[in-house]
Amino acid sequence: MRQAYRRVEPIGKVLAEVVRNLGISRKLSEQRAVVDWQKIVGRRIAEHSRATRVDSGRLFVEVDSSVWAQELTLMKRTILRQVNDRTGSATIENIHFVIGGASRHGASHSGSKED
Repeated sequence: MRQAYRRVEPIGKVLAEVVRNLGISRKLSEQRAVVDWQKIVGRRIAEHSRATRVDSGRLFVEVDSSVWAQELTLMKRTILRQVNDRTGSATIENIHFVIGGASRHGASHSGSKED
């Protein structure tokens, strides 16, 4: 009895094909923007902010004060470019900064600011 042998493919190639076939490439890129927030913006900014979700190409970022909301709003274009460079595509079209409990020190603020 003769066995049929299959060619072994690298797992990365197989996963990329599965992702493409399932049509979830964009969702994975969006999620990367949230998961990699600290790597994208650095420790100092990440201490005062955290990406929470993506909805229709908009990245929502919670910040711990109105001062940080203003500062990050001024840096929005740069951050947007860094996010899309990290995700490997122009997945994120806009960033909305929302004042909330982003501080790691437990401070909580009410209200919100969107660009």
